[in-house]
Amino acid sequence: MFEKLKEIREYEGLKQKEIAKILHVTRATYAGWECGKDIIPLRKLNIFASYFHVSLDYLAGITPEATVLKSYEIDNKVVAKNLKNFRIEHHLTQKDLAKSINTSQSNIHKYETGKTLITTTYALEFSKQYHYSLDKLLGRK
Repeated sequence: MFEKLKEIREYEGLKQKEIAKILHVTRATYAGWECGKDIIPLRKLNIFASYFHVSLDYLAGITPEATVLKSYEIDNKVVAKNLKNFRIEHHLTQKDLAKSINTSQSNIHKYETGKTLITTTYALEFSKQYHYSLDKLLGRK
């Protein structure tokens, strides 16, 4: 899913250990993300994207271009607002949205109130189902 992690790391001539240090995780944890064994959390993916000045959409393979974006810290309230506004604009209930991305209505409620940051898995599914930018969802410009 995130083949670009390895591609960018190797292009920059960095070792997994060096990227792991940037992300404040162990090399084994980073290796699991890079090989697709585990899903990288959005906050860590955002740090990676910010460090290399690329979009989340590029890292996730949503867009082929390596769009350069400024560093950005994820704000749960911004993500919550973007998700809720999208849902309302598209006349979806929380239940409808939850069903479309294979999660629960209570999770959608938590995401929309900013109590919990949407997980990478559900953010990717949302992006895929609705052709919506991950960067836009997270408020990255």
